Parts: sequence; structure tokens; C-alpha cells
Amino acid sequence: MLTSRVVLGGRYELDARIGAGGFSEVWRATDLTLGRPVAVKLLYAGYAQHEETLARFRAEARHAGRLTHENIARVYDYGEPSGDHPPYLVMELVDGPPLAEVLRGGPLNPVRTARILAQAAAGLAAAHEAGLVHRDVKPGNLLIGPRGVVKITDFGIARAADSAPLTSTGMLVGTPGYLAPERATGAPATAAADLYALGIIGYECLAGNPPFTGTPLEVTRAHCSQPLPELPPSVPADLAALIGHLTARQPGDRPASAALVAVQAAQIADRAATAGAAGTAVMTGAPPRSAGVATPAGAPPPSGASLPGTAYLPVEPDAASRTPRRLIAALAAAALVVVAVLVIASQLGNSPAQHGTGNGQSPGTQPGAAGQAMVTVRAADLIGRPVGAVVRELRERGLVVRVRWQRSAAEPPRTVLEVRPAGRVPAGSRVVVTGALAPHGHGKGGGGDGQGKGKGKGKDKGPGHGGGPGQD
Repeated sequence: MLTSRVVLGGRYELDARIGAGGFSEVWRATDLTLGRPVAVKLLYAGYAQHEETLARFRAEARHAGRLTHENIARVYDYGEPSGDHPPYLVMELVDGPPLAEVLRGGPLNPVRTARILAQAAAGLAAAHEAGLVHRDVKPGNLLIGPRGVVKITDFGIARAADSAPLTSTGMLVGTPGYLAPERATGAPATAAADLYALGIIGYECLAGNPPFTGTPLEVTRAHCSQPLPELPPSVPADLAALIGHLTARQPGDRPASAALVAVQAAQIADRAATAGAAGTAVMTGAPPRSAGVATPAGAPPPSGASLPGTAYLPVEPDAASRTPRRLIAALAAAALVVVAVLVIASQLGNSPAQHGTGNGQSPGTQPGAAGQAMVTVRAADLIGRPVGAVVRELRERGLVVRVRWQRSAAEPPRTVLEVRPAGRVPAGSRVVVTGALAPHGHGKGGGGDGQGKGKGKGKDKGPGHGGGPGQD
């Protein structure tokens, strides 16, 4: 193990070791040239002495370095081994714990679980489209950054280690608890294997523990021969169904692509958040937002109700209060049918790895498999722009846009903090745009839907949405 006060390549000064795995150790470091904190991943010396392993490590560093996605930890630089140190990768330093550490505190609620799955799937989709399979998707390789942003790390490490002579013939490189059944039989790692691992992560988030325990061999055999234990009854049916789909034993029975999983998980998260908000409102005596409280499209929550991470979906003013219960039930049933048709159509019409990465262009519509229209959402190009302009642009591309507001100092008020899912998504999909509110103050603002003006009073300016800027 290296000691501190080491400078790699005359540029990266190691500060403190912050993690270690089966193939490498990670250090917090400082880029002396740019004056910024970074993470440095050092391959263990045993692997670094094998030329084929080094060749693959270099290749994977180049491939991962070309990935630009908000849900993948960026790779900035690569350094060759020397007499003083092994080869290393310089990466984005994510200021947050791995999911494995978060799960030590117990299971997560369905909304948070679905949002983690949606973001991780979006990152995997970008990698799969670029021809990269992770091979070792697990909670320890999902970092939870500020505002809950998921960052996938460790691309290529497992593949490089797989070529080293340190493993005996037939030995698998990976984590048994998240290993797809086909991997245990010697099949190569594919995008479907990454999705299986993601499903196991979702199960663990909801249940609070992995589905199988025991020795590595016992766990591997269980994944090949046993069904997953039942999830808690409090898990929504659609989320449980997604977990079951991801963890299908046969690769061909899993979702067609990570891009589809990202869309489905984001929609599940929105539905669960809406249902949870309605239930909380009923318990506290407040009118549930899903029961017809007027909320103009894109408007921020009323004063005193701006909880971070809560989605406020637009509804027609007083619509539900004037609608008979039988009509509500009929509309709900029709909505379920439409959702089922859209899911089936998207699965039939998509091929694996249809999720792209940003290249500095605006969102575009492109044909997917079987002629299905796909819309490219480049989140990196949208963050920081006015919410109204982004909403109009996404709607013009054929997407259903919902806006939520979050107090933050990261971007100016009324500008975009986050767009999810990102990448290539089917036309007609729901996209959630998170807009910034001022970090302090209690002003109440209004918002338009691109047709009118938002008005409000208070210390803050209400974030105008569409063509309607908020006014003091």
C-alpha cells in the first residue's frame, strides 16, 4: 500500500485512502495543475505485472474516459506504472457514500429505490450503447452524490482483472451476490447480466438484505436454481414487477435495454411519490394534491410545502372535486391500459443499448428499433438553462414533461438542476425536470405552462414556467 504525500505523474498528490476492493484501492487526491480534488484508483501490483491485464486496463480507461453521462463517474486521466507506483486512473471525486454504506441503515422506501434504479439504469444504458459492459454492478460501485445523484464507478476493472493469471481456470471475476445465472455457467458478461445485477440491487434496497446468503458457492447456486424470496407487501406492485423482470433467470426474458428500465423506473418513482404525497395529506388533514388541488403546470409548491425531492404534478383546477367517483375509477382503469400498451410496445420495439451520451447537441428525435421514435435528452446541455425554455423544447420533441422544484444554491433560481431520465428515451415518455428555487426565503410564486404568466407575492420571485416569469 502506498503512503501519503506521494505525487503521481508530477501532478496528482495523494491525500488519504478512501476505499479498497478486490482489484484496486482508491485515494482522495489533489490535481495540482487544476487545483481540484479528484479520486485516484490504483490497480494492485499483482495485476499490474501482467501485460495482457495492463493492455485491457488501458483500453477500458480510454473507453470509460469517452463516456460523458451524469450517472457515470468521469474518468479524467490514466497513468502508466513506474518503479514507484502501479497504473492508475484519475476520476471524478463524488462527495457521497456508496449505496452499500447507505443500506447499512436499513431498507429504502419505494420512491428512493425506484429513483436509484432509474439513474443507475440510465448510466448503464449510456455505457452499453458505447459497447461497455460493467461486469460488477453492485451497491459498492454506485456512489450517492449530492441531491441523491447516482454515479456508477469501476468500469473496466473487472474485465481487466479477468485476464490476469492470478485466477484459476474457470474462476469467475465478480461478486457472487449480484452474478447473473448465465455467468455462473461460463457465459460471457452482457448488458443483460448488468441488468440482472441491478435488479438484485433493487431487491436489496427494498428488503434491506440480499435475497441469498451463505458461502460464495451457495449464493451462486441459489441464483441459478432458486426464486427470489418475496418482497415486503408494502412494495408497490409495479416496482415488484420491475424487480422480477430484471432478475428473470433467462437473459432473453429481461428488459430489452437499460434505457427502457430507466424510463419505467422513473415513472414508477413518480407514481409512488404522488401516491405517498396523497396519503400523507389525507393523514394530516391537508387536501391531497392528487385529489384535485389546483397546481398550474410547473408551479412551485405553496409556501411552507416545498419539501426537497417532492414532485408536484399538474392537474386541472378542481377537476377531481367535480368528478364522480365512477368516472375517476374508469379513467384510472383506462390509464392502466394505456400504460400497459406503451410498456409492451416499447419492449417490442427496442433493442439493447439504445441510450446515448451527450455530445453538445440539443435533444433530437431519432428512429429506434422497429421504427420507434427515440428522443435524445442531453441533460448536461439542459442544466442551468431556464426551466420554461427547457420544458418547451422537450415537449416539442414529443416528451411528456413534469416539473418539480427544489431549493438549491447550485444553479440560479428558475433554472434547471436536473433532467431525468437522460439519454435516448422513447417518444411519449415522461421526463422530470427539476427547477431551482432560491435557497432561502418564503416567497410564493406562480407559474404558467408556456401560455401565460405566473404571479405571486413574497420575498422570492416565483419561478416562471414556460412563457410566464414570476413577479414580485
